[in-house]
Amino acid sequence: MFSLLLNVLVHSPSASAWSDATCTFPSPCWPSDNTWKSLNDTLRGSLYRAHPPAAPCHVPYTNEAACSIAKQNWTSQFWRAQQPGGYQDIAWENGDSYCNIDNDPNTPCAQGLVPQYVAKVQNVDDVKAAVNFARQHKLNTRVKGASHDYLGRSSGNGTFGISTIDLKGIQFEDNFTLNHGSARSATQSVVHVGAGEHWYYVYKAADAHNVSVVGGSSYTVGAAGGWVLGGGHSALSPQYGLGVDNVIQFEIVTPDGKLRTANHYENKDLFWALRGGGPGFGVVTKVTYKTYPAITAITSLLVNVTYTNASYHGALKTFLSMQPDLAARNFSGYTYPSKTNLLGGILVANSADVGGANATFKPLFDFAEAETKAGRPMLVQTVVSVLPSVFGMFSADPATVDEGSGSAAILGSRLVPLDIFKGARLEAFTAFLVKQPFSITLLHVAGGKVNTVSPSATAVNPSWRRASHHIILATGWGTNTTFALRNVLRKGLTQATQTFAELVPGFGAYANEADINELKWSETFWGGNYPRLVSIKRNIDPLGIFTCYHCVGYQD
Repeated sequence: MFSLLLNVLVHSPSASAWSDATCTFPSPCWPSDNTWKSLNDTLRGSLYRAHPPAAPCHVPYTNEAACSIAKQNWTSQFWRAQQPGGYQDIAWENGDSYCNIDNDPNTPCAQGLVPQYVAKVQNVDDVKAAVNFARQHKLNTRVKGASHDYLGRSSGNGTFGISTIDLKGIQFEDNFTLNHGSARSATQSVVHVGAGEHWYYVYKAADAHNVSVVGGSSYTVGAAGGWVLGGGHSALSPQYGLGVDNVIQFEIVTPDGKLRTANHYENKDLFWALRGGGPGFGVVTKVTYKTYPAITAITSLLVNVTYTNASYHGALKTFLSMQPDLAARNFSGYTYPSKTNLLGGILVANSADVGGANATFKPLFDFAEAETKAGRPMLVQTVVSVLPSVFGMFSADPATVDEGSGSAAILGSRLVPLDIFKGARLEAFTAFLVKQPFSITLLHVAGGKVNTVSPSATAVNPSWRRASHHIILATGWGTNTTFALRNVLRKGLTQATQTFAELVPGFGAYANEADINELKWSETFWGGNYPRLVSIKRNIDPLGIFTCYHCVGYQD
């Protein structure tokens, strides 16, 4: 219901430029066909020579039946997650090439950014075998879960891929404790989630178990992969914290091929790094999250504001000025303003105050009335309801939900403090936004509980602990857009993002939803936590087999 309707993609250099110390295809170090066959035998046939999903619609891979399946499922996020070479954002499949279902079938389908081989692991032993193979051959390796990676960290031309999408499992424990020697944690309620699970199914299971869990706001975001490794924001974050604030334990196969447990007692440095440090420390197979008593009431407010271009500045400024009050009243959610309308999905967890929620928007109603009287028609429409649980936000049939898969976009972002919605800073921020040719998304997913956690407690950028919102600028292109125009869009977005950064000095970006071309990427994504992350990375992955572009350790 409140899915983040943005697809995020940016241009990426070839994998060979990312890590010269590791092996990529077609270098002489690349394993022989017989060596790959041996791995496939070990994996019982689960190793795939991967291609972009539209490959059967193009020469030299033309296959009419397979092409028909690709066309029927092109926008299905669940189907894409299962494809060895599939990603929710098509540019991380194709890079700058034309291998889509609507491109000329006589245009050869290039490998794009899809790894040469992908191991679709079925269990932990498969993960160990794949990781050991990667280490023994020093392969530049990518880990792919639900494929909601919008900075290209799970794809890369010439790489070896490990897909965890088949590592399923959702198990609840009402009396879980961490034990290490004489140390023992307090008993707590948790859920153990396999790396291949989507949040939709975790929410569904939690609802049946009468508990709540903090997770992503999309049906198909992976519940135990890149979302949490990057920090994991949620519509519930202002009330319960980020995803990383709710992790109790990871199970991970590290680059040495060993399955390790990471928590507050075991592998403590690794546990810290996995909570926001991104990919690059191994293959997570399971995550354990704390659960909460069931949320039995969520006030949901859908907002649709329409206006003329002449009212855009005033309407947006009015809405932005409301943010401190909304934050004080525990509102969270997502808003999409444009030059002619503003759409929003706003909620208040643990509340059934329909009248109060609607009354909070009085400044916007008043502004609309004044604009309309002045001859500038403006209309504010709200639909307020009370949802019975977190799962109530996902009431649609997942098979029919369109979350923008199979299309391309690029984005830039910044975390912002509540002060930017006040006084002179509000005017400057509004002026910046109304000038943008890009789509804008305001995510009220910080503040509250997020701000109560120590900046050094997890590996996310410390500015998360001072921020109230995460704000995205985005644009995109079609499957036939020229490469030259794509580069113009990339450059323009990077420039706009850097201008945005000047308005919020000292604040970084959410590492999962940002501009891959950030000029000071390590500072922007991880701030003062980066040096410690690099140290842990060097210790855990000395060969750098899990190093990717603008990931921890990239500059090494």
